Amino acid sequence: MTTLVTKEFRRAGLFTVLLLLISSVGDGWSQRSAGLTHQLILLPLLFLFLLALGQFLFSADPKFPLPIWTPRRALLTAIALEFAFGALFFHESRRFASLGYVFHPIAAAAIFLAVVLGLLYLAFRPAASPGWILAISLAGYIGGLVLAIVSFPLTYLRSDMLPVILWADTNLLHHINPYTTMHVGARVYDFPYLPGMIVAYFPFTAAHLDLRFDTIACVAACAALIFWAARVERRREVAALLALFLLSPYLQYRHELYLSPHWLTLVAAFVLMQRRHFAWAAFVLGIGMGIYQFSWVVLPFVLLNALRRRGWFEAFKLAALAAAGALLIAGPFLRSATHRIASNTVGQWGRLAQHADAAPLNLSYWVTYAIHPDKLLRLQALLMVAIFAYCFFKHRCATLEDTLRWIIVALTVFIMLNVLVDGYFYLMLLVPMLIYTCVANRWWSEPEQLPVPVL
Repeated sequence: MTTLVTKEFRRAGLFTVLLLLISSVGDGWSQRSAGLTHQLILLPLLFLFLLALGQFLFSADPKFPLPIWTPRRALLTAIALEFAFGALFFHESRRFASLGYVFHPIAAAAIFLAVVLGLLYLAFRPAASPGWILAISLAGYIGGLVLAIVSFPLTYLRSDMLPVILWADTNLLHHINPYTTMHVGARVYDFPYLPGMIVAYFPFTAAHLDLRFDTIACVAACAALIFWAARVERRREVAALLALFLLSPYLQYRHELYLSPHWLTLVAAFVLMQRRHFAWAAFVLGIGMGIYQFSWVVLPFVLLNALRRRGWFEAFKLAALAAAGALLIAGPFLRSATHRIASNTVGQWGRLAQHADAAPLNLSYWVTYAIHPDKLLRLQALLMVAIFAYCFFKHRCATLEDTLRWIIVALTVFIMLNVLVDGYFYLMLLVPMLIYTCVANRWWSEPEQLPVPVL
């Protein structure tokens, strides 16, 4: 039992290391150089990241130097991360003051103290309800984002992600093609996201709400699903992991991110797979494919899992259901904007002049010394095929744990070799990593104990 617990906790500790590395090299500061000097500084961190990822997925070797993880230490780490976020929040308000950013010290101090004192109390109360850990962690995340909504206006001069989605949704409200070229000030925008992103944020645009409330709803739903899927006796560990994710400074600092609807589809799909609702999982994953391109990398491994479980008919059935989910959300836009969708979401990024645009951890910057950036997409496709072929011929992906393992490998390779690498891509990578930790550690309910549903 001691060996098992140690391995579980080491895997959770490696997740913490990966989270800290991702947070330490996050992007978001405008006009930051990503040239040769910057990339040389990142090389040691890249090596550490790949080393920790290999241990996390394939061995969790006890010889790997790492402090023993416990829920208490995780909560204390989350408190330290909240201090880091507080410093970043204050610095952000000063750095972008010219764009309307303000700092409300009393509100910020009240939220900060409530979260820190609450987690400190729970860290030293082993009998405290795991639900309270989740509640206070979620309150810290939501409080920080609500404070950002009040303090930091959405402006394309700081970050154009959510503003572009807002403009596209506004065009749709006025019966204008959301993929039409948009002229804002001296800038020209071609909507760069899939149609599902328009659909995901449309209700909030129509209700004239800040789009970041959508982010809050989706992240809260992700956390609730991950916690709900956990075995009752392991919910303290899962809640501690969620505290680390929710209070990671980079997640909170990037208040204007747009990926949370996609995260929700991934979490929902993996929870459904764990519950053996595989058909519904494929359908939800298909919806995710209509929202964001990274789900395209996930689907082949989910289908391979279906092949391992029940053969080719099951794989084809899930492929059809995933296609139905994608068409449900993206289909209405395809007739009028198919060419623009293909060009804006994929094609335009191959036009970079010399090197990949990659400020955080990546390999693509170095690869583009050998090949032009417009060839990176072909390299990504080739490597995705190679990873899938290895899994196919080596009979991998027979379980959800192994499927998640190779999904993480494929996503990591895909992200690191993308022609455009933003740090928040790695936040998306943390989502399957968190779920993999729960599944591999048997902290989620065992699927073998659950009935196989009929669609």
